[in-house]
Amino acid sequence: MRKSEAISRTGFDAIMSVIGVATTLFLVFPVFLTAIVSFNASFFIEFPPKSFSLSWYGNIANIHKIFDATIVSVLIALGSALVAVILAIGGSLALTRSTLPGRTALTAFLLSPITVPMVAIGIALIQFFILIGTAFTWYSLLIGHIVLVVAYPIRTLVASLTLSNPSLEEAALSLGASRYKMFLTVILPQMKPGLISGFLFAFLVSFDNYPISVFLVRGGLTTMPIEIFNYITQNLDPTPAAFSTLYILIVSIIIGVAEKRYRIISYSIN
Repeated sequence: MRKSEAISRTGFDAIMSVIGVATTLFLVFPVFLTAIVSFNASFFIEFPPKSFSLSWYGNIANIHKIFDATIVSVLIALGSALVAVILAIGGSLALTRSTLPGRTALTAFLLSPITVPMVAIGIALIQFFILIGTAFTWYSLLIGHIVLVVAYPIRTLVASLTLSNPSLEEAALSLGASRYKMFLTVILPQMKPGLISGFLFAFLVSFDNYPISVFLVRGGLTTMPIEIFNYITQNLDPTPAAFSTLYILIVSIIIGVAEKRYRIISYSIN
């Protein structure tokens, strides 16, 4: 009986491994396809490429307003990630270190931007900003991105605080430390992995967001994803694939380094 159970378990593990590998390949295939297409020498996107060239990487500079739009995206992403992390510190402490009634419902509400379709959020935001007369400004774009990304640092900070040791906080207070000093010397160091991973996820989500940004920009105010999309609608060459390959490479390196040091993926799924 035990032998048959062991064989059954081995077979199950093998099937799950095959399914896992197949799923990973299915998800990663578009990335490899984009990278291969970016080296295509043809003036049109084709697969497999008949010849290879690096010329489309040099053509990235010819995308309309790509540098200005990228700077705007970086500034908006930095601002929204920073504000989101600051807000998430208070929110995560309230969810994990207080006796607030309805914490489950409050947690669901704070994490709702992850589950609500981005287009719905964008439509709601533009209607709100038009109502108060601040639509299509730098500030409305920043606020819209804060609303979008605040759930990510809340998620990682709640995970950090849940995995931390509350007895250390009680020990610091019992030894005469003020709550402010206890926060700086005990709680904040324990929150560090969640802070870094939350900031990084918020920055990346904001930086390449299109569904919300498209509702909040007009005229001279534009972001990198919007300019890339506009280029795709007017051109069929592999330049966007080259840009995407560079972007994926840079983001992969950043996430790899952050995951190795701070386990950001682990904190995002706990």
